[in-house]
Amino acid sequence: MINKNNVKDFISQNKWLIGILLACFILSISYAFYFQITPLVDADAYDTIAQNIVNGIGYRENPEVSINSDNALLRVGPIYEYFLAGIYKIFGHSYKAVWIIQALLRVVSTLFLYLTVILIFKDQEKKKKIALLSAAVFAFYPDLIEISAMLMSETLYLFFVCLFFYAFFKYLNVQDKKWLWGLGFISSLAVLARPPLLFILPVVIFYFLRKKDWKSLFIYGFILIVVFTPWTVRNYSIHKNIIPFGVAGSANFWIGNHVGANGEQETNEEIDTFINTHDMKEINEKSITEFKNYVFNHPANFVTLSLSRANKYFSVLRPMGFWFYSSGWKQALFVLSSAIFSFLVLIFSLAGIIRAFKLKEKFLYYLLAFTILTPLILFITVVETRYRFQIYPLLAVFTSYFILSLKEKNKEWFKILGLSLAIILVNGVVDGLTNFEHFKEKLLNKWLL
Repeated sequence: MINKNNVKDFISQNKWLIGILLACFILSISYAFYFQITPLVDADAYDTIAQNIVNGIGYRENPEVSINSDNALLRVGPIYEYFLAGIYKIFGHSYKAVWIIQALLRVVSTLFLYLTVILIFKDQEKKKKIALLSAAVFAFYPDLIEISAMLMSETLYLFFVCLFFYAFFKYLNVQDKKWLWGLGFISSLAVLARPPLLFILPVVIFYFLRKKDWKSLFIYGFILIVVFTPWTVRNYSIHKNIIPFGVAGSANFWIGNHVGANGEQETNEEIDTFINTHDMKEINEKSITEFKNYVFNHPANFVTLSLSRANKYFSVLRPMGFWFYSSGWKQALFVLSSAIFSFLVLIFSLAGIIRAFKLKEKFLYYLLAFTILTPLILFITVVETRYRFQIYPLLAVFTSYFILSLKEKNKEWFKILGLSLAIILVNGVVDGLTNFEHFKEKLLNKWLL
């Protein structure tokens, strides 16, 4: 039986954490129920695929066309679509059920981030303060509150990402094989939710290589292969092509790299025509071929585009909020809150990253490695504001780590803060000057003209 005194002690000792988690849930669910956003574009596709799964049609977006030409594989998946299908199977076709469950996922993600920070800073006296502030930054990030109110894969993906970080640092601490198996399984699900996490798995592999722990490396690789195999076999049996995740990732290599590309999710007539008239196997192969051709035929342009994508990824001038469901002062208020939050997090997290490099703490180095690798694949494909969500848990930790270090009143830390501020501001100015027409269309034409 649960002892009431133990419950009281737990609540008393963790009242700040409980408050953050409750506020996270209330904000997320309130936003969702207030706006009640209708699924469009990608969200509508996820919704349709999920309903088709429930209705026994399978992982299909448009059953009226050939399965080889069906656009379902052009959507990020398949985990999120099956997640929605599970909800619909239990609760019926209910967006409200999705909003509530996604709000709960945000709460659990925040909790796992808190626990991860405790593990990373286990030997530091202020570990709980860093963990609480990290949880608060992540929980109250306007962008993440907004996305949880949509039928978009990011909320589920971030749950897997936070669970992945926790499992990794837990294994580093306890060296228990059950956490190794858990880490492998979570890694696989996260990649099947959104493939970009695949590109930070080398950090895990490096750890095993560094320790010369060949058995653990084999187990980890074995789990990945086992989990990826069913979806890969399914795709091969249909498309006669090895497609372990989907075609969306391959297509982005072409969409982001062609003559006239701006590095964002914008196609041209040639790409649209090809996608609309060819099957998934042909799109998958053509995309990679065109990417290679562009890199070899236009190397200078490719480098320029990649630098531009890096600039946009970290730009403070690219807040969330420019969505179809809102307009006027409500949209302006959200965009402003997103911009302010992003501005502060980018500055303090960069300062925290610089400080971590200087102090050379073991676990922080792994966190640094995750942070550095996270955006790299986007720098050579496509960049959108919501594509940087994966890095937000990491930035929340570095933000909190640095803010609490300012209490030491170390002059060097304030110099680092000044340097970080200058870098972020210059990066924003460069983005503003090189993409002036883009911002004119987004801001001036929408609210001021």
